[in-house]
Amino acid sequence: MLCMGYFLTISCAKKEREIDENNTEQLEKKERAAYNNKQMPGIGNVYVSGSAGAGGKQELYAKADYQSGHLAYYISPESASDLGSDHRVVFSANKGDQCIVEMDEEQQILRMYTEREGKRLPIILKISQHSLKEFEFQLYRIDWDKKVEELVNSVYLRDGKPVGTYKLAARAANRAADTTAKDTLGFPGIKRPAKQSSVTATTGVVLQYVNTVLGPLVDLSNEGMATLSSKLEQSSVTADAFGALWYDMGTMSTMLAKAGLLFGSFHTDPLGETDALSTFNWYFGQGQVAVNLKNMQLTPILKSSTLVYDETDLAARLKLVMQVEDKNKKALIGNPVFVDFRVELEQEGKLHVLSEQTLSSDKEKGIVELVYNLHQAMVKPKVGSKLNVLYRFSAHEGAVFAKQEVAIADREPARITIVSGSGQEVDWEEKLKAPLVVKVTNKAGQPLKNIAVSWTVQSVSWGIIVGKLSETQLQTDDQGLAKTYYTVGKQQEKPETVKVQVIGSNGQPIPKVETTFTYKQKRRNFTLVQLRPEKDTYYGSTSVMRDWKNGDPVTIMENEMIQFNIKEDGKLLKRPDGSLVEFGLGTQDIIRKWQYGTKTFQSKDIVLKNWSVIFPDPITGRTDSIVIDLTISNRLYRTFVGRTFRVVGSGTAADGNIDEVLTFTYRADGKAEIKSAKYPTTNVLTTYQTHLTYSYAPIYGCSDKNGIIPYTMKRAVGTITSPTGPSMVYGMTSSLLLFDDGTIKPLSMGTGFDACTFNRFWGSIEVQ
Repeated sequence: MLCMGYFLTISCAKKEREIDENNTEQLEKKERAAYNNKQMPGIGNVYVSGSAGAGGKQELYAKADYQSGHLAYYISPESASDLGSDHRVVFSANKGDQCIVEMDEEQQILRMYTEREGKRLPIILKISQHSLKEFEFQLYRIDWDKKVEELVNSVYLRDGKPVGTYKLAARAANRAADTTAKDTLGFPGIKRPAKQSSVTATTGVVLQYVNTVLGPLVDLSNEGMATLSSKLEQSSVTADAFGALWYDMGTMSTMLAKAGLLFGSFHTDPLGETDALSTFNWYFGQGQVAVNLKNMQLTPILKSSTLVYDETDLAARLKLVMQVEDKNKKALIGNPVFVDFRVELEQEGKLHVLSEQTLSSDKEKGIVELVYNLHQAMVKPKVGSKLNVLYRFSAHEGAVFAKQEVAIADREPARITIVSGSGQEVDWEEKLKAPLVVKVTNKAGQPLKNIAVSWTVQSVSWGIIVGKLSETQLQTDDQGLAKTYYTVGKQQEKPETVKVQVIGSNGQPIPKVETTFTYKQKRRNFTLVQLRPEKDTYYGSTSVMRDWKNGDPVTIMENEMIQFNIKEDGKLLKRPDGSLVEFGLGTQDIIRKWQYGTKTFQSKDIVLKNWSVIFPDPITGRTDSIVIDLTISNRLYRTFVGRTFRVVGSGTAADGNIDEVLTFTYRADGKAEIKSAKYPTTNVLTTYQTHLTYSYAPIYGCSDKNGIIPYTMKRAVGTITSPTGPSMVYGMTSSLLLFDDGTIKPLSMGTGFDACTFNRFWGSIEVQ
C-alpha cells in the first residue's frame, strides 16, 4: 500500500507539473501578445522588431509553417492605425531558397527577385500597372554588389496580350484612373484594405490583397512572362534565373491563397537570429541603372590582361580586361553594361566549362574586368590543350560569344639565348660596363620565369686567377631573363668566357641548353715590322721587309727565325734609351704550342686561323698580341724528304775533288744515307732533323786584295742537318741550306754559305 500510495503521489505530482508548464506557456504567449499590442495597438499578434513606440517606422513580420515551406510577411506601418505602403512577402519553399516580392503602392510597381542556396540570382522583375488591364513587364540583369541594373527585355500587355516591346527606356505610362478603384493607394481596379479591425482579419486581408495583385501576373498562361522567356537564350544564366523566379512566384501565389484562411497557424514567437527570414537584406533599387545601347562593341585590352596559365605561379590570376565602346570606338562611360564571361577548356576530347560570370562595366572608364583563379578549377589545364575566354554583351538579341585564347605555359626549358652583354671590349681586371643577360624560353619561344640557371667563368690558361661574377641572378624573372656582372681576371693568353647553363628539376644542367659569353680584349693599335738585315748580323743596319697587322694573311717557313720591331699607330716604339724595341719569333715555338707538339716536320702546310702573335707591351710590361691568319710552309720537307741530292766534286788535281761524288738520301722514315764514291767503305746511315734558321742567310765570296770577304743576304727557307757527317771531304758538311730561289747549298760557315771554298772543290748540287 505504501508503495502504491507513493506511486500515486508521484503520478499526481507529475500531472500537476505538466498542467503548470502548460499554464506557464499560455501565460508567456499572453504576455508577449500584450507587450506587442502595447507597442503597436491593433497589430499585437505579430512580432515587433525593435522597441520603437507606436507610430514609428517599424518592421513587423509573421511566420507561417506549412509542409511545403515557410512564409514571412513584412510591413512598415506609417501610423498606429495604418498598415502602411511598404509590403514585402518572403516565401521559402526549401531551406535556403527564397522568393521576394516588394510592393511599391505609391509607384504602382511590384519588384520580384529570388534566392537559391543563399545566393541572389542575377535578375529582378518589375511589374507596373497602368490601368485595370494594362501591365508593363521589365526584366533587368542586376549586379547586387554594385547595385547596377540593366534592362534586358520588356513587354507591354493589354488584356493579357503583348502589344509591343522596348529596351532603351521605359514607356511613358499614362496611368488612367479606373472608376472601379475607390482607394487611390491601391493598384488600379483592386481595393487595398484600409484600417484593420482585428489582427487576424486584417493580416489575412492584406495577404489576400497581395495575392490578388500577384496572381494574374505569375499565372503560367500569362503571355507577358512567356514573351519575356522567349526572348532569352536557352540555358543561359539569365534564362535559368528567370525560370527559378517564375517557379518561386507561382508557389508563393499558392501559399498566399492559403494564408488568408490559415492565418491562425502563424507563430507569434520571434524568429531566431540565425533564421534566414529574419536576417534578410532588402534591395532598395538605389543603384545606377545601366543603358542598353545599340552598336556597342567589346575590345580586349591585352596590355592590361594576363592571358597565360602557369601551373607553378600560384599567385597569378587569369585576367581579361575589356573596353566597352560605342560605334565610334569611344569608351562608353557613365552607362554601365553587363558582359557574360565563360572560361572553357578543351582537353582530352572533352569540353569543360570552368567558369561562368556576368559582370558590369564601371561607369567611370567603361571597363569590365574578368579575374579568375585557374588553380581552383576542378580540371587543371595541360600543355597542348585549348583554353579560351568567351565574352559577349549579356542577354542582347543576336549577341554571340567572341573568343580570346589563353596560353598554357610550357614549363620545359628548350632554349637559352644571349640578350645582351656579349662581345664587350675590356682590359684585364676591368669590370664589364653592361651586364650579361640571357633569356630562357620553351619550345614555343615563350619566356619562362623562376627557372634556375648557373654561371661559370671558364679560364683558358690553367692556374691563372679567373675573373669574378657579381650581382648574379640565379633564377629568371617574369620576362624569362637572368643577368650577372663580370670582372675580367688577370692577363691570359686568350680571353676568358662565361658559360650559362639551365638547371633542370633534378638539379642538374639540361644537356645542350646552354650558351657562352665572350669579350674582346682592349688593344692598342700595334703592328709588327719584319726586318731585312743589311749585314751578316742582326745587330747591324736593317730595313723593313713588311708590316703585320690584325687580320693579315702571313706565310712563314718552318724553322724560320723572324726578327721584329713594334709599331704603334704607325710609329716605331723605342726604349727609354732611344733604341728600337725588337724581339724574335721562331716557328718552332709556334708549332710546339699547337696540336702537332714536337712533330715539327710535316708534309703539308700548317694553317692557323686567328693565330695570336704574342709580344711584350713595352709600355705596360704586359704581353699583347695581334691576330693573323698564319700559314707555316713546309717547303723544306717537300724539297728534301724522299729525294737524293748528288754533290759533284771539281777543282784541280792538287786541291780538288775530281774523283768524288757524294749522295744524300733523305728517307721518309727519318733516316739519311750519305755515300761517298771516293770512300765507299765509309758510307753513313744516320738521322736528320730541321734546324732553326734566320730569315736571311749570308752567301760569302772570296776575299779581295784588302782581305775583305764580300757577301749578300739571301732569304732562306730552312736547314736540314744530320748528327753524323759525311766522309772527311774538304768543303762539305752534313747540313744543307735551302734558299727562297730554290737553290741548295751546304751550310759551310755555320750561318751561311762559303761560295769561295765550295767553288774550289765542288762543281754542283743536283737533285736526282
